[in-house]
Amino acid sequence: MKKKIKNYPIISSDSFSELRDFQGEEGYTSNFVVKKGDEKFTYSIKPVFGYHIKSLQRAKDLKEVGELLDKNFTYQDVSPLIDFFDLKASEVAKAASVSPSTVSRWSADSLIGNAGSYQFYKMDEFVKNGVELFGSEDQFKKWIFSFNLALGSVKPSQLMLSLHGLEMVNEALEAMHFGNVM
Repeated sequence: MKKKIKNYPIISSDSFSELRDFQGEEGYTSNFVVKKGDEKFTYSIKPVFGYHIKSLQRAKDLKEVGELLDKNFTYQDVSPLIDFFDLKASEVAKAASVSPSTVSRWSADSLIGNAGSYQFYKMDEFVKNGVELFGSEDQFKKWIFSFNLALGSVKPSQLMLSLHGLEMVNEALEAMHFGNVM
């Protein structure tokens, strides 16, 4: 049985307009329509960035994420993430590298600073990867709030408030992704 070889048109560098037909008006699209015979299939692409931090979902690449981080997140931007982890004011302060009294003075539109914005961005990225791996927020939360031998019998939720701790927790999550259960 011989495999059929599809003949695709050769695209020269002069005819990039053929490729542009597949792009949305901004060069990217979140929906793709694929035709197979007379049938059409539509595929939706989830946002690449952001899970709880909704402003990140508009970013199309890391450059735009960097621009958002330079502007700093507001307390309102990171509140869904704080609620997800059920963080106390002292834990928010540790993650944002500020004092607990500063956190108590924050209003919804208060900027949380560069260090805090970056930390919460990394925490949001961690949640997105964790939910994808575990299949649901509930299953992921069970893992976050359980003691973990690979992390020195510490709960991942206790480590993720610092960049170093979050990196350790991310490594444990990535190891599980590749089959090493920790």
